[in-house]
Amino acid sequence: MRTKPLILICDDDSEILQTLHLSLRSSFEIKTANSVLKAKKLADENDFDAAIIDLNFEGQELDGIHLLDFMSKKSPGTFLIVLSGDSTTKRVIEATRRKLFEFIVKDGNYFDSLLLTLTRATQLRMANRELAQKKFLTQSAEVKVILRDIDTILKSSTEAPILILGETGTGKEFLAQHIAMNLKMTAVTTNMGCIPKEMAESILFGHEKGAFTGAIANKTGLIETAHGGLFFLDEIGDCSSDIQTKLLRVIEQKEIQPVGSNKTKKINVRFIAATHRDLDNQVQDGTFRLDLLQRLNTFTFRLPSLRERPEDILFYANLFIEELAEDGARFTITPDGEQELMSHRWPGNIRELRNVMERIIVLSPILKIDKDTVTKAIQLGKAPCEVQISKVGVVKSNARREELVKALTEYNGDKTKAAINLGVSEATVYRWLQEFDLTKILSVQAFRKKMELLHD
Repeated sequence: MRTKPLILICDDDSEILQTLHLSLRSSFEIKTANSVLKAKKLADENDFDAAIIDLNFEGQELDGIHLLDFMSKKSPGTFLIVLSGDSTTKRVIEATRRKLFEFIVKDGNYFDSLLLTLTRATQLRMANRELAQKKFLTQSAEVKVILRDIDTILKSSTEAPILILGETGTGKEFLAQHIAMNLKMTAVTTNMGCIPKEMAESILFGHEKGAFTGAIANKTGLIETAHGGLFFLDEIGDCSSDIQTKLLRVIEQKEIQPVGSNKTKKINVRFIAATHRDLDNQVQDGTFRLDLLQRLNTFTFRLPSLRERPEDILFYANLFIEELAEDGARFTITPDGEQELMSHRWPGNIRELRNVMERIIVLSPILKIDKDTVTKAIQLGKAPCEVQISKVGVVKSNARREELVKALTEYNGDKTKAAINLGVSEATVYRWLQEFDLTKILSVQAFRKKMELLHD
């Protein structure tokens, strides 16, 4: 079983292949190819986490563009990284039109940038694989212990209910999905806080035709639809006393009785319940049944709030960037932006963090997420947003064009320095040049630079 991320390096320079292999092999499993044909064969045989691809293969029929297109179709989950010594040719422009993870120019200091890019790409690949399987992603040691304990329970023969406690937005529903995925069961979910109390009995247990006014046909309840799988009772602390009594019977006797029926139906359902409320306090004040709590809490887990697991804040922020960013845009969080994210209390937990990151991605005119950007996005969640969403795209596009022109002017058309200033890759700069039709500006700047050198 492979323990390291698998990387493909394709370059016609044997010295570069050897150097990168020796430098990266301690952290990655490396396969190298000195031709596009060999790289294609390796791609057919392996599922690479990332591929480092040169563009120019002197004397060979196929070039790096061909390999980029091949791997995009063959293995769309592989992160593609271009490592090229040519930053001006038509081939480079063609490459930037592909969905690249990063474009890195071969210069004297490219290795540190390449290593950072590879580390980020492989971490995201692993996270994406787990997300696709509905695994509960976390960097928190406390939550990892919970996941290990749950895994032990699921491997046993017990069918006792599982109770998940935690503040709103801590991931209780996603943990229930994680459990369902590991049991290979379908989960039916209902939020008791959202069901009208007068309809809760019919919705949960079903009803017979004529049971009440408007019951024009038999109706199957949600719990019965979960037969053979899981039923997730979210916010069970909001159940009325009548519903609590009937739920206790269902859990204990594995049978339901639809409204208006004098017959019961046997069911095979495993229950998971969750709430943000303090059920012990509710038992003491008489709003929650002690016997129901005792039936539910055989296995109880409390998900810590986001402020109690700070190691997850930046981890989730970067996952949300990867999920929400469009057209391969690569947002980066500056050190002061990271500090601002870490210092916020996150009363809405993971849900609030996702909302903040989505505001940043939609409204931010540049790809640097600094302290001011984070602060504004958090504040927008506390007050009515005055930005008309229909105009956001135009506003963002115009702002990015102005930032690009400013950076190119400041650095006399040097795209590498402009990219560093803007906090984006050169691939993004090339794409914006085409998108905003700024090639003429570069030509004028180049002419001015030549004239200045002549006068000097």
